[in-house]
Amino acid sequence: MSLSSAKNFALRAAKAQDQKEAVELLSKAILELASSIEATDAKLKQANKAKG
Repeated sequence: MSLSSAKNFALRAAKAQDQKEAVELLSKAILELASSIEATDAKLKQANKAKG
């Protein structure tokens, strides 16, 4: 669940020889990005609750 994992999946997809492999790697990259966004959102919501 990190941006670096998403970046690594995307870089591997760009270098992939097989289209199916590239699609799978891009799917993993998207899922990693979504997880990272959700985690960041949860942290921001928690910080905002603590402030207010």
